[in-house]
Amino acid sequence: MRFNGNMLRKKIFRDIKRNFGQFFTIFAMVFLAIMAFSGISAFSDGLKYSSVEFYEKNNLEDLWLYSENFTTDDIDTIKALDNVTDVERYLTMPGSVDINSKEGSEPLNIQMELNFLDGEDDVKNISSMYLRDGEEYSPDKDGVWIGYYFAKARGIKVGDKLTFYVEGYEFTETVRGIVSSPDHVYTVSDSSVIFQNAADFGWAYLSINEFPKEYLYDEILKEDDVAEMLDSASDIQEAVDAYKEVGADIDFVKDELDIDEDVDLETALDKAELINSGKASVSDKEAFIKALDPDFKLEDCYVYPNAIVDVTGTAPNPYIDSKELIQFEDKLKSVKNEIYELDDISVSAITDRDVWGSYASLKAESEEGDTYSGMFSFLFVFIAGLSVVTTMSRFVKKQRVQIGTLKALGFRNTRVTIHYIAYGFWVSLMAAALGLVIGGPVLGQPFLNMELSMFDLPGAHRCILSKNYIIAIMIVAAITIITYLSIKSILKESAAQTLRLEVPHIKIKAKEGGKGLSARLPFSVKWNLRDILRSRSRSIMAIVGVMGSTLLIVMAFGMQDSLNHYLEWEFDNIQAYNYKLTLSENVSDDRLGELFDTYGDASSQTVAIEYKDTDGNIITSAITVNDSDGYLRVSGHDTSTYDINDGIPDNTKGDINEEGALYATEKLLKENNLSLGDTLTWRIMGEDDWYETKIVSAYRDPQSQQFSMTRAAFEGLGETYVCDTIYTDDDLSDITDSDIDGVSTITSIESMKEQMNSMLEMISSMIVLLIAISAILGFIIIYNMGILALSEKMYQFATLKVLGFKFRKLALIYTQQNLWLTIIGIILGLPLGYEFTDFMFKYAIGDNYDFFANIDLSAYLIAIIGTLMIMLVTSIVLSRSLKKVDMVASLKANE
Repeated sequence: MRFNGNMLRKKIFRDIKRNFGQFFTIFAMVFLAIMAFSGISAFSDGLKYSSVEFYEKNNLEDLWLYSENFTTDDIDTIKALDNVTDVERYLTMPGSVDINSKEGSEPLNIQMELNFLDGEDDVKNISSMYLRDGEEYSPDKDGVWIGYYFAKARGIKVGDKLTFYVEGYEFTETVRGIVSSPDHVYTVSDSSVIFQNAADFGWAYLSINEFPKEYLYDEILKEDDVAEMLDSASDIQEAVDAYKEVGADIDFVKDELDIDEDVDLETALDKAELINSGKASVSDKEAFIKALDPDFKLEDCYVYPNAIVDVTGTAPNPYIDSKELIQFEDKLKSVKNEIYELDDISVSAITDRDVWGSYASLKAESEEGDTYSGMFSFLFVFIAGLSVVTTMSRFVKKQRVQIGTLKALGFRNTRVTIHYIAYGFWVSLMAAALGLVIGGPVLGQPFLNMELSMFDLPGAHRCILSKNYIIAIMIVAAITIITYLSIKSILKESAAQTLRLEVPHIKIKAKEGGKGLSARLPFSVKWNLRDILRSRSRSIMAIVGVMGSTLLIVMAFGMQDSLNHYLEWEFDNIQAYNYKLTLSENVSDDRLGELFDTYGDASSQTVAIEYKDTDGNIITSAITVNDSDGYLRVSGHDTSTYDINDGIPDNTKGDINEEGALYATEKLLKENNLSLGDTLTWRIMGEDDWYETKIVSAYRDPQSQQFSMTRAAFEGLGETYVCDTIYTDDDLSDITDSDIDGVSTITSIESMKEQMNSMLEMISSMIVLLIAISAILGFIIIYNMGILALSEKMYQFATLKVLGFKFRKLALIYTQQNLWLTIIGIILGLPLGYEFTDFMFKYAIGDNYDFFANIDLSAYLIAIIGTLMIMLVTSIVLSRSLKKVDMVASLKANE
């Protein structure tokens, strides 16, 4: 008789069909593992490589420079440095824009970041604009180029006319283009905002030629010599009139009054009268200034405190450790040092991509996917491995006679072994292939769409890398190896041994009867205890599966609870105010006093600093000088909050008002190997002097890892406190940014909460997905557990039925064991759910955040009730098969 592979292939399909439940569990676990890994990787790798492509194509800047003003000569000097390809300067100012919400209603005033580009640059080569609609940018064109997401959210179209405000100055521009930019992929109004609703904050590019001229003229009018001319204009006019009465001409008058002969005195005095009366127009102010200085040019007054640098060469992929990446980073450090050492240029700070909010946020978000995919894949593969061990060992035991028959018919051990390994191989291979195909569009695309609601990344796409196929191959190989290990002992037996039925290994302790407590236990309890001890691998698989399902449910609801807790912690406890007013840079002392009188003097100042870590590396950070009178609080480790002037109980070591005494966030201390009492070397950006002061207190901040300081400690250094933010509980809901002189932006705590709630709504889709996967996982595991139990115990159930046990009693025995194993799985899954959630918040999110799991009791109750319901429903459905037990067939099967 000749044997061929067709016979064994038919046997595989027949056996899988007969044991569909068990093999489907293996299929489902491998499928979920590959789908989770490939799906999450598809979106995270898609973000990574789409951003790298966008940054490279549109030439994202490598360095950001800050100074009081970069002149043309400064730019040329920096361009002349080795390894510098190009430099561009610009002016960024906070502003706002009027948006018509509804016809006939008052326009909404929305915060904007306005970027005024150097008019001498013919094109924008660094961080070039990606045109979505309209015409290309050119400095000689009037109009504005609006950020795509803001334009989309507010329905702004090319050709619309928009009214903007800068420091209270109004100007109108036509929308020339809708654009995206590599340095504005992610934009927020300030560092206190994690998620910015696109409709609530926007950005725009304009030529510096569009800057409101009146703003510049008013700044010039404040200069000492010009202000002196305005103050003395009436006296000069009287002198001129007196000289004219005696026949003197204007040149004689200027000579007598020691006024420069180039000054057009008559025009100056005429316009000065209008200016002093408050009736002067923009042209009147221009005429007055030109009358004083005929050579005056407005473009000479433009100030460019920002510059961006394109370093020679293309930045390597930051997500792949390589020699080229290290060399490029060394090149950046070299260029930084060279710029700092330039004698004629005063650069206050230089930062690279890793510090830039847009770049760093997208990088952190895309790297989170690596943690998610690895965590979920490990869980599913672990359960799949247990399923394989249990299913295949039971399956092979049932096929002892068939294995013996195959050997007796002449099949070699190798051929029989390959045949049974094929069960695990083909099932896992098909599952892996389907997971790879479905993961991207079903899981990856929704996640990518969610991310793209925050990140303006043109051409973003899913990306399936070779690692996905490698992981799939590794998982299939692992399942195949586990299959072999679970069956090798039986396959090694001889044909004669295999043809004999295996004698059950029953220990004395497992026999019926006994003394003491065991004698008093109900029959169903003793029967199930004995069965669990006999079927340890199946029981362990069931427990681990239920544990995984419970874990995911706790994670799903725990994420929601933890983020809700964050909202309360950050926006109710730490930021304990209703509104904050961000002050204009040039607000006068008199105006500041008026603002204090109106809104209170609770304030703070943010100071950009550089500090040295324990290895001597210079790191950019910030100090919040807190004089908020408890409106801006510091948090202890347990999230209790305190006024900074009171210190933090049990976490303060030293005098908080001592000269330069620093508060530091706990996470910053940990990451820099610092501790309370250590001395930190730091300096204010733009200054040469370094301070060495002690860290006297540690606090927690969920979204910003930096330093804080009391006003007394700051002024103790000899520094001048200049507040940039005022906090108030007044109701400013009817006031817009442009309504208060000296205030650039007004931010309500409610608006920040709403922005976070918008993010939570997006996260809810991920939570729904987690819940669905948890339910599927729970059903599959419990269903498989039930099928295995029924198939193994059909002989025992038939015996019990012969002995007179009714269906209800049999169903109770069957369900009772499932209930026990489910409860054990739940007990183990609840704390693990907390630990996994805490792990995700600590390691999957960006380094700037300090989140932790804070899960409400309701999440645990939902996990318990949900898992038990799945178990009960599955057990009830499966127990119906007990009604159909063929007692004769079941009993004869074991003869």
